[in-house]
This record gives sequence, C-alpha cells and structure tokens, in this order.
Amino acid sequence: MGRRRILLSLTLLLIGFGSSRLCGQTLRIGHWEQTTYYRHTFQAQQARSGIVRITAIGDYTLYFNGSEVKSDSDWKTAEEVSVDLQAGANDIAVAVSHFEAVTGTGLILSLQAGPQVAVSSFTDETSPWFWSDAAQIGTDWTTENVQNSWQRVQAGAISRGQVQGGIFHPLAEVIAGYPNAVNLGSSSSGRIVLADQRGQNIALGLNATEVGVTDGRIGTPVWSLPQGLGALNRLVDITLPDLTRINRVRVITKPPDGNETYAGNSLLGYSVQISEDQSRWIEMGGINDIEDFIFTEVLFDPVLARYVRIQVTQAEVGRDPAKVTEIQIYGVDFVPEGGYISPPLDFGDDAVKNFGRARWWADVPAATELSLQFSTGDSPDTTDASWSAWSEELEESDLFVPSPEPRRYLRYRVNLRTEDLEVTPALDSLEIDFSAERIAARDARGSVFPNEAPMGVETPFVYRAILELAEGDAVEKIRIQLPSFPTRVDSIQLLGQDIPVPQFPTGSEGIDAGERVLRIMPGSVNDLDILFEPPLSSMDGTEIPFQILVHSALYTDTHEFRAALFSPNSTNPQNIRENSVDGASWGVVVTDVVAKDLLNVRAHPSVFTPNGDGVNDFTVIEFTLTKVAAPRRVDVEIFDLSGRRVSRLNAERLTGGRYVHPLLSKEEARFVPGFWDGMDESGELVPPGIYLFTVTANLDNGDKTAAGVVHLVY
Repeated sequence: MGRRRILLSLTLLLIGFGSSRLCGQTLRIGHWEQTTYYRHTFQAQQARSGIVRITAIGDYTLYFNGSEVKSDSDWKTAEEVSVDLQAGANDIAVAVSHFEAVTGTGLILSLQAGPQVAVSSFTDETSPWFWSDAAQIGTDWTTENVQNSWQRVQAGAISRGQVQGGIFHPLAEVIAGYPNAVNLGSSSSGRIVLADQRGQNIALGLNATEVGVTDGRIGTPVWSLPQGLGALNRLVDITLPDLTRINRVRVITKPPDGNETYAGNSLLGYSVQISEDQSRWIEMGGINDIEDFIFTEVLFDPVLARYVRIQVTQAEVGRDPAKVTEIQIYGVDFVPEGGYISPPLDFGDDAVKNFGRARWWADVPAATELSLQFSTGDSPDTTDASWSAWSEELEESDLFVPSPEPRRYLRYRVNLRTEDLEVTPALDSLEIDFSAERIAARDARGSVFPNEAPMGVETPFVYRAILELAEGDAVEKIRIQLPSFPTRVDSIQLLGQDIPVPQFPTGSEGIDAGERVLRIMPGSVNDLDILFEPPLSSMDGTEIPFQILVHSALYTDTHEFRAALFSPNSTNPQNIRENSVDGASWGVVVTDVVAKDLLNVRAHPSVFTPNGDGVNDFTVIEFTLTKVAAPRRVDVEIFDLSGRRVSRLNAERLTGGRYVHPLLSKEEARFVPGFWDGMDESGELVPPGIYLFTVTANLDNGDKTAAGVVHLVY
C-alpha cells in the first residue's frame, strides 16, 4: 500500500491555476490504476523441486501454494524462483497492479520440475488459467477453487524479445485479463482502448448442434462419431452471437479413459466452413492425416462469420469412433463496448473540493464513441451513502463536472464504444480542475413539485433548496436548470420573506428584499439565475431554505431540476444534490406528449433594425423542439431572396425545449441558438430587405425543417 501512495502522489501532478483559474488547481492523470488477479491449478504426480520463470507488465506478486515467493516490477527482466511442488494439486497465483503507463499487458510464466511442466496459456482448456478484477483480501484467494467464479484468461501482449534473462517453455503464452473489457496497455503506452477478442474463445458456451462441445469442460460431454466410414461428412454447426471476424478454429480431442488413446480418439481430418446467413458456406481450410492428436487448429485470414461448421473429411473402415471434447473459435476485432472505473481520488488533502472543468485528450475515430462520467463522495469507501450515482455521460471535453459538490473524493468512469469492430476509441490523458477555496455552501439539496406535467403546457413549478452554510461560505447566485425558457416567475421565499416578482427578467434596479437586492434573469438558454446582493452567508443562518415559483413547460419525457451555487467572483458552479427525503425529487415526467417534433418557428421581432440604438437591434429565430432527450444538431440559416445563404447561426446540439427571445440586451442574448444581429458570414451588415430563414433539426426520424421570413430595416 505504501508504494501505491507514493506512486499516486508522483503521477497525479497538482499545478497552480493561471489568472483565469482563480484559487484553484488541476489534477492531471496520464495513467490508469488497476489490479488484476490470476489463478492456475495443476496436478503433480509427485513432490519435487522446480523453477518458476515469470515476468509481468506492472508490479506483480507471485504466490505458490498459498505462500508469497516473489515480487517485482520490471517486466523487461524475467525472474527465476525455486519452488517445491507437492504431490497432487498445486496452486499458482499472481497479482498484477498497473501504476505507470507501459506498453503491453498481462504476464508470462512457466514452471519446470523434471518432466513436470506448467505454463501460462489462454488456449489450453485441459489446464485453464483464470482471472478476476475483484479486490482480494488476504491470501485465501491464492488457493481457492475459482473455476466457477473467475473468468478465463485471454491473450496478453508482452514483447518477449525485450525480456532479459530466463528461458520460458516454448508452450508458454502471454495471458491477460481485461476488466470491464478495456485494455490499459495498448500499442501506444498509457492509453485506454477497448479490449480485443484475440485470444478469447468466443465459442465458449454458445449454441451448437452437438451439445457440450462449447461448454469449456474437457472430457465430457463429447461429440462421439460413428465407427468407420459412418463418420464421413458428419458435422457440427456453431452459431455466434453476432457477425464477427474470426481467424482460428481449434478442435480438442477427448482425453483417453481406460484402454482409449489420444490417437484412437482423434479425428483423422476435417474442414472449417463459415457463413453469414447459413445459405452460402465458404471453406476456410482443413486438416487431413492428423498427427497432432491432442488438439489441432485451422488458421486463416480474418473473415466475417455468424455461423461456423466443422465437417469430417476423412474416415477409415473399421476405425473406432472418434471423440471431440471441445471446439474453440477465436476472433480478432475489438469488443463493441467497455469501460474503466478509477479508484476514489482525494486530490492531495483532507479538505472538501468544488470540482471544475474536466478536459481530456482522446482519439475518437468515425463510428466510435468516448464519454466520461463522474461520481463524488465523502469517504474512500464507494459503498458509503455519501457517494452520488454516476452522472450523465459527457461526450465533449472541457465541461464542468456535473456531480454533487463540495466533496472530498471523486472518481470517474470512461466509456468506450465502437460500431466498427476494427477500430477503437482511445483515451490518452485527463485533467480535472478543483478548488478547496471559495466554497459556496457546505451542502445543498434541491427538489421540485409537481413531479408530473403534460408536455408543452405551461406549469407552475415550485423549486425548493436547503443551503447549509459554514463560516466563510457565501452564495452569490443560484442557477436552476429549467425544462424550457420560463414565461413567469411569481415569487421567492427566502429568510422568512415571501417576495413577489413583478417582472421577469428583473430590471436594472432588481427587487428590494429588505437587506438585499434580488436579480432574476436567464443564465443561458434554459437556465434561471437568482442573484443575491449582498451574498447569502452564515450570518443569515447555517441552514437557509429557499423557494421559487416559476412557470415553464416540459418538451421531453423527463426533466431533472438540477441547480448550482456560485460564490462571489467565481464562474465555477457548485452542483446541488437531489433532496430525496420523504419522497421528494428533482425529477419531472410528462403525462401527455405533443405530436410535432419542431413547432412554433418564427422571428421575434419579425422586423428589426440593427442600427445600434439599443431598440430592436437583433432578432431571435424562435422554435420549440419536443421529445429530443439526447442532444441533436439544430441548424438555423438565413438566405436572401435569391436563395444565397448569408448567415448560418450557431449550429448547436440541443435537447427538447423552447428556444425564444430572452428579453435581454444584445450582448446578453447572444447565447440563444437563433440570435441574429443582421451580420453575414464575413461579419458585415447585410443590406435592408426581406430575408428567408430555415430551422433544421437532425432527429431520429429524419431531418425536420421549418421556414419563415424576417424583415431587416435601418
């Protein structure tokens, strides 16, 4: 554990912010921590001394028959260890931890004790290796039977030519386990990529016309063929779960019992055929006059297959029935999805933190996706009740961490997906801003009522928050994420006062609330900001209830009234957690839906005069989107009467909502997707006249477009 802490402090670099990041720091992460456990049990006919040769990517500890015998961290040097075998079962166990960015993954091991040999292998079903990423406490795991609870190993990646010292047995293979289907030791050091299927028996447990030949159990049941020529042309069909590129099929002979022999149980010859639809079969290769009786395999260039057939091509008169105990199929491409979950990070001290923006550097080819999620808590134990659920997935870098704050600990999850199984997204590095200063509140929780509403209908929502403030805390602003732009704000309850809101947005003088002034205005497209002058502090109370009555409408199936606090002179939001006490919730679901996807398209105002006098200097192409839960691209384009495009406004990815004129000044309203100040794409003011506009939403059921006209005069 001491080494873990030292390496953590060395590799997670804390740097001071520049002037644009006030009173904050940045955590930079360029490697990914993970521990994988390996187990193997083999039988020895007698007790004797032997030599184990081993190397692994990462810090490894080797156990033999329950005792630790070796630890090392240099994969380029193979270690040799003397061990004493016992008659009967012997157990090999290895724990491998990644702390640094290194190319490669897994381990290679061979044991030799006279004629007794044991090797690491991902193909030998007669003596399998297993792996797990579940944390193992103590040493019981080093000798327990894990056959039914751990996973089979796959092919690893170690450049054997770079390993100095030790001569591994020629049958020893590099093995690895891939927790959550990702590979932390890809061909480019320090990257997280999807695991590939190389070395994974993808036929394991699949349906076959001969039951039992894909169950992973050597010996029984078996595919027993008729005697003599009756075996000719007999076949087994195996159905893969999906269309998959494969390049190898292995056939394993049943181990002999009694008077049987491997030679007598082996097939004489067979072919391997593949098909995508079971109507057209292609022969990929075959073997006749088999002499390797224990197992044989057919290799071929990678090919897409959904169905695999093994057909007997050679038989002899009078020959005893052949017996096949297992058929394996190996693929080459990446798995379709996987993920990496970090350990809890405490960012260097005991103080709670307000986390800022998360930025990452990644390679995301076409047909692939990469996203990050976050979770925060107050304990290093992630089962503690303080830990939040995983946040929504962030697909774009340089966004604020969306989990509840302040918290001491944070962890992140990397999600990788591909539709093209020949390519994978790859994460190179990550950094997270944070600050232990300028905390707005020690805790804050929010909820909304009602929790149901019809789609598209203006509904009065009551949002409630409870702010817990300690000495030094200060809340200058609350920002609430509404389902759509509000039409009215009726009242606020704060510090025992019921404060009416005569207009929205509030004027320059704000609302007089006794000892402070309140300002209520849009924070962005669908955000509502409530500003306090002076800020709320512990002088106002250590627990401050806040309530606001606002009218808005839902345009998606669900909406969460998330909110954030801002301390003075800070642009870093401090996320409020959901208040779920006594059935409360920040979520709202719709009871009825609107039929149209794109509606209420118009220019507001329809005539505008961009002459700089502060009156009607801009227009907003307003529109409403419905039933769009995941952000989709929306294009707003302006054309002259000849059909020439003069401007393309912010092409944003939007969810369902009402995108309208915010009734703010020109500079404040620029965040609205349909904002147009009369400028063309080169930044020049267009001539007076009539202009056409279109709004095009890229939806699941195709593009939806609406059009209109706007008049520009000056």
